[in-house]
Amino acid sequence: MGYNLFQPATLGMKTQAHALTTIGNNVANVNTGGYKRTDTRFETMISQTLSNQTDLGGIKPKDFQRIDNQGFLSASDRDLDLAISGDGFFYVSPTITVSDEIFFTRNGSFEVGLADAQTSTVTREDGTSMTVNNGYLMDRNGYFVLGEAVNATDGTFSTGSMEPIRIDEWAYINTNTPTSTASIGLNLPTTNEKISDHLGTVLSALSGTNNDNLQTYDIEIVDSNGAKKSAQLNFTNQSNNVWQVSATTDRNSSPQADTINFGGTAEANDTYAVTVNIGGTATTVNYTSTGTEGGLSGIRDAIVTAINADATIAASVTAAAGKNNGEIALTANAAGTSFTTSASATDGSIAQKDTISIAGTVEAGDVYEFTLASTDNNISTQTISYTVTGAEGSLSAIRDNIVAAFEANGPANATVTAAAGAAAGEFTLNARTAGKSFTSTASTPTTGATVDNTATVANTTANVTGTTDNTATVSANTSHQTSLVQTLNFDGNGRVTGTAPVTMNFSLTFADAATSTFALNVDNMTQFGSGFLAENYSHNGLASAHMRSVNFDDTGRVIGSFTDGTTRAIYKLPLAIFQNPNQLEMLNGMVFKETSNSGSPEEIFADTSQRATFVPLAFEISNVDLTTEFTRMIMVQKAYNSSATVFRTVDEMVQTGRDLKA
Repeated sequence: MGYNLFQPATLGMKTQAHALTTIGNNVANVNTGGYKRTDTRFETMISQTLSNQTDLGGIKPKDFQRIDNQGFLSASDRDLDLAISGDGFFYVSPTITVSDEIFFTRNGSFEVGLADAQTSTVTREDGTSMTVNNGYLMDRNGYFVLGEAVNATDGTFSTGSMEPIRIDEWAYINTNTPTSTASIGLNLPTTNEKISDHLGTVLSALSGTNNDNLQTYDIEIVDSNGAKKSAQLNFTNQSNNVWQVSATTDRNSSPQADTINFGGTAEANDTYAVTVNIGGTATTVNYTSTGTEGGLSGIRDAIVTAINADATIAASVTAAAGKNNGEIALTANAAGTSFTTSASATDGSIAQKDTISIAGTVEAGDVYEFTLASTDNNISTQTISYTVTGAEGSLSAIRDNIVAAFEANGPANATVTAAAGAAAGEFTLNARTAGKSFTSTASTPTTGATVDNTATVANTTANVTGTTDNTATVSANTSHQTSLVQTLNFDGNGRVTGTAPVTMNFSLTFADAATSTFALNVDNMTQFGSGFLAENYSHNGLASAHMRSVNFDDTGRVIGSFTDGTTRAIYKLPLAIFQNPNQLEMLNGMVFKETSNSGSPEEIFADTSQRATFVPLAFEISNVDLTTEFTRMIMVQKAYNSSATVFRTVDEMVQTGRDLKA
């Protein structure tokens, strides 16, 4: 007997230990998203001849990944959780720039991530701009989930052009399409119904008829700028079965004219500001009154001159004096130019400022003395005195010490603040409160050897108490424009005449110069005796809006909910199908990589293939069945114990042989 007798038992123990390790790994990942269990099979080894002795063979373990087996689905309350029911894998990319190295996963528990250095400038609904970090749909490994983008014009999806799915709230703010078609269903009454309407005079002028039978209906469209706009459809009965139709918008039919009115008492140092915003560019003109303008009319004229002198404003808007003393008219230079105006007026209360100058030769023993008094601030007279030590070396050093003495005097500092001036011997006293005055004096009562020291006070800025009654108001002048009048005819049965589809083409312009051209389908219009009845209205086009939330449907479409109340499909998720998915290479994080044995992926969609569907609000965990794994564990453990028993028996036989030989 030789040691080769141990080989079968050893191989048995080794292979069963490997199988136990595999089972343990499966059990440990029972709740891991997208995990695919590994099965261990045993293969017979080919007999080998070593040193003229024959090995009767053995077994070795071989692992098989059960990638093709569906994992268990777990319900979720997260909108970004999505499970695959059936075959296929999600496409994911490790980089935002999709390369040839694309990975695959079954774990659909997604997150919103940020791509480094990926920013976009977007325009909000109010027309202002902002820069945002782009948020993308990512798996738990930080890989970008890939999808097919929707065509915003017709709602179709392309194939073979996958890209990272961006789902931050501003991702589609600049993706809009104007209304090109609309459809309306209304019943116009057969009997005359006198309707009063503020547009009656406008329509009368256009049609040359009275408006006893005017009916109006408000519609919504998306204009050329991607904004939602309202227009009013006007229906006027002309004769039996004949109606005239027009549309009214808020567009200025003449150049826009805004009126500014300044009111209050004209005083020196009153400040006025006018801001004009043209096409998103705001320009502000400021004017401070001198007190010599001769009242509000003079201030008005000065502001008009200042506005017209500003090249940015004057290129589009002209200012002129109005009929009242404080009135300014701003008029667009051309019809269609839109602008907004704001104004403000502030009373002229300003804080007093005294400038004190000291001069002379720097000598020890020189004394500088200052007094401060304020009735408005209710303080008694304060005296600040400073004696020169001779060590200062300059007037600026003496000045700085005097400033420090003022700041250290509590009552004085409660009224004024002291600060060094521009010159070496200059400092200022500034009132803490506008409108509250003070008096200051300075002297040099004693001097050193050279009698040349001086101290003077100048009232640089006098206290001004303004009357708080300044006002500024703005009113905008807006008129209406009505489209061309068109004729709508009905037959004796109350149906629209003409070959279907019967459309009316409208071309509208709005106050901000945006336009809308669309064809209105009127096939569903009727004329019955039931009175005016609005049945339905619909239109195409997408307005500029940001996303509030994102979810999935069972076909793999990514659905965005927008602030304009619409829901839109923005992406569609493709699925990767392999001829031999069990031959995929598993990487860290439960993602897989294509191999030569797996074959190349075939791209399919759940709504056109029977091989898979999507399950929203769910995610796939492992395909490990605990009952099966524990049953296998018991069987493998028994096999391991049997091999161990054989090993011990062989060992006893070898020991017995040794004893007999001895």
